Amino acid sequence: MESSAQRLLVVEDDVTVARALSRTLARRGFAVAICRSCTAARTLTQTFDFAVLDLDLPDGNGVDLARDLMANGKVPSVLFFTGSCDNSMLARARRLGTVVMKAEGTSPILAFLAPEHSDPPQSQTTATAKARSFRASSSSSLRRQRAR
Repeated sequence: MESSAQRLLVVEDDVTVARALSRTLARRGFAVAICRSCTAARTLTQTFDFAVLDLDLPDGNGVDLARDLMANGKVPSVLFFTGSCDNSMLARARRLGTVVMKAEGTSPILAFLAPEHSDPPQSQTTATAKARSFRASSSSSLRRQRAR
């Protein structure tokens, strides 16, 4: 009998984070496979519905791994779950998928994977930038109104 659970690949070198994420996703009905390195993920023969990748891995980075996995038909899309502060790496990751900072916890990942999900979760940096942009445009608008 074949399972109808979505198959997720988690690539995370921190054992504690990998186990916690795997348990959280399994409780939500996902079938989860964990790899702790790029090499291990690249050797998998099965395909997955989705991948959650760390950016900083012991033998490479999640962006290059995501490109390989998608190019080889292993996963159709990815989400990066990271604590990286490397802005160029984060920008590269955002071009391929959603980026969730580990400090935000797993809630944004669960929201992204929910069937009714319509918008990808925003990373804190994106949400902060949008809030600043809104405040700046609101401030400009107020200044224009006062000048009249």
